[in-house]
Amino acid sequence: MSDGSRIPGFYRLSIDERRALAAERAGVELEALVSALAGGGLDPERADKVVENVLGTYSLPFGIALNVRVNGKDRLAPMVIEEPSVIAAASNAARMARASGGFHAEMVDTLMTG
Repeated sequence: MSDGSRIPGFYRLSIDERRALAAERAGVELEALVSALAGGGLDPERADKVVENVLGTYSLPFGIALNVRVNGKDRLAPMVIEEPSVIAAASNAARMARASGGFHAEMVDTLMTG
């Protein structure tokens, strides 16, 4: 994607419009994205297989940071957080970093095997 891939005014779109645009940009089917987001996360039984001492689960808002360019490719960065300004701040920082080519990353060594 080129610099024209920015999504200005994303926050002004309805949730349905944001989901459709995110699905299009991520190259996934809208129905699959909506289905993944509608469940609200793990059920307690599945969560119990992920971490120890599970008591339950809770939901937080799931949003995306925009304008993120990593190694020359534009990305939508998923974020789950309850602080209202963090996603906007991350999107703004990513927009500023785009001016100098964005972020560059490399994996030096595998640290964990799952």
